[in-house]
Amino acid sequence: MEEIHQSKKYGQFMKEIGWRVEKLNGCQIFIRRFPLIGSFIKIQRPNFPIPFKEIAKLAKKYRAFKIIIEPRREITNKWQVLKARFKKYGYKYTNHPYLPTKTIYIDLIKKEKEIFQRFSEAKRRGVRRAIKNGVVVKESDDIQSFIKLKSGQFPLLGILTKKEIKALWEAFSPKNALLLEARSSSDMLGGVLLIFHQGASHYWLAAATKEGKKLFAPTLLAWEAIKISKKRGCKIFDFEGIYDPRFHKATKTWKGFTRFKRGFGGKEIHYPGSFVKYRFPF
Repeated sequence: MEEIHQSKKYGQFMKEIGWRVEKLNGCQIFIRRFPLIGSFIKIQRPNFPIPFKEIAKLAKKYRAFKIIIEPRREITNKWQVLKARFKKYGYKYTNHPYLPTKTIYIDLIKKEKEIFQRFSEAKRRGVRRAIKNGVVVKESDDIQSFIKLKSGQFPLLGILTKKEIKALWEAFSPKNALLLEARSSSDMLGGVLLIFHQGASHYWLAAATKEGKKLFAPTLLAWEAIKISKKRGCKIFDFEGIYDPRFHKATKTWKGFTRFKRGFGGKEIHYPGSFVKYRFPF
C-alpha cells in the first residue's frame, strides 16, 4: 500500500507550501531551497528499494547540505539489515524525526459496537456527556473557521498554519478530505480534519475551544470521525502520532493528546525513525 506521504496529492500539497517535488523510481523527493547555502532534502516513507545512488545525484544537483530519509514501518523487523544499508551510503540514525514515529491504528473492519466497547470507560462516558451537553457534530466545508480556530491555538505559528491548512485542504478536497465541526447552538466548539488515502482515514488535524473541551466536544468529534470513516469504507483509522519514549525530546509535549488518543483503544504502531546524511562541501 502506498503511504500517504508518497501520494500525488501530498506532493501537490508540498509544492503549494514551497517545496520542489522530484520523482526517482517512483519515490517522491521533497527539496527545500535556501538562497546561497544550497538545499535540504527529505524523503518520507518511500517504497523499497530506496534509490540511494539516484538520491546522491539529485543531492549534488541541488547542492543539498542535508538529506533525511524516514523509512516505512514494514522494515522495522529487519532493523540490523536496515541500519547496515543506510550506513553503506553514509547515513546515520538520528533522534530528530520529522514525522511521527509512533501512532495508533483503530481497526475499522470490526463492528461499530465492538469499536465503541474498546474505548475506555472515560471515553464512552465522554461521548454520552457531549451528546447530553447538546454538542452536535456535522460535516462542513468552512475551512476558514477551522483555520481560525487552529491557528488561534498557536499564535506564533499562525501565518504558517493558515497557509499549510489551506494548501492541504485544496490538495485533498473534496473527495479525499473531510472537515467535521462540533457546535452547541451557533458556537463552534471544535473541529477535525480527516484525510483519506487508500483505505485509511488519517486524523490529521484537530482543535477545540476551552468551552468545547469542558463539554467533551473532542471526544464526540473523534467518535463521529471513526464512524464516518468506517461508513466510507476505510479499514484503518490512523490517529497520526503519539508520544514515543524512543524520541522523548522530540515528542515530550505530545503526552497530553497521547492520553486522549489511547482512550479510544486501538493498536500502537511503531516506525523505525529517520536517517540523516550531511554533505560538506555541497
